[in-house]
Amino acid sequence: MARLDWYIRSNLKLAHLQLIVALDEFRHLGKVAAHLNVTQPAVSKTLASLETKLGFPLFARTTRGMEPTEHGECLVRHAHDILRRLTNVEDELRDISDGRIARISLGVLPSAATVLVPRFIADLNQLNTGITTSVREGTMEALVPRLRTGDVDFVVGAQSSRRLGAEFESELLYDDPIVVVAGPQHPLVGTPRLQWRTLGQYSMVLPTQDASTRQIIEDFLLDQGVKIPSRHLESLSTLTNIGVLQYTDAIGFMTRTLAHYFQDLGLLSVFPLQVPNATMHMGLVWMADRRKTKVHQIILDEFRSTRDRLVRDFLINPL
Repeated sequence: MARLDWYIRSNLKLAHLQLIVALDEFRHLGKVAAHLNVTQPAVSKTLASLETKLGFPLFARTTRGMEPTEHGECLVRHAHDILRRLTNVEDELRDISDGRIARISLGVLPSAATVLVPRFIADLNQLNTGITTSVREGTMEALVPRLRTGDVDFVVGAQSSRRLGAEFESELLYDDPIVVVAGPQHPLVGTPRLQWRTLGQYSMVLPTQDASTRQIIEDFLLDQGVKIPSRHLESLSTLTNIGVLQYTDAIGFMTRTLAHYFQDLGLLSVFPLQVPNATMHMGLVWMADRRKTKVHQIILDEFRSTRDRLVRDFLINPL
């Protein structure tokens, strides 16, 4: 183990990491050689030397090409992480040279990508801080692991009742209840004293089975005597849901902030129906062990400020 520690600290080079990542990506010596602009024998020699000095094989030749061993998978994972961090260093150095303060990456839940995050970015730009922001959209299950690897600095999305663990910090911003929506030309638009049972006559757009609000919506509908129709769509894509509701007579379920935003644009109608206890708890998550910087505090303060504007405009519930 002492020899392994010495080799990794003193002799493992950036070129080795680039080779390992390329081998994992292409799984073919010839393609790796072309990608790295070296000869195939040079790739084979470097890999053999690296495996000898580490003391274990990293890739095995199979009928499917070069397959990473368990040791190889470990090194590939860390090589990706190291190369990504070096890219971040390059970006930050360029930002400093260009007069920008910092680069912040946000992982964003689709339900936060339409109203909360665009307003936050607009508010942040007005501060003239020079902070560069990048946004990656996805589910909480996909985004939270990106916090661990440093791909994103904050995740903006739904907070679960289950604790994420001591490695994370979080802050709740507001509650966003689930309401019932449909296209602007839906037959039920304008119906006085609309009843839940009436909804059972139409197809539905529902959250996916793994969404935190799905079971709550389903149980409530059953309590109201509304059976989930066999003809329904399961989707967390805001744009897909909006399109389906416009082109069909389906009934949908959406956070109140999003629903009223699209109603103001003439794309949806919001029914006077709300699912009790079905609420998205919108907030921020970040790594507890990351160094708190001036930029980190600016981001937190500006999200709180944006939250206050949303409270005023959409009558959402602050926390």
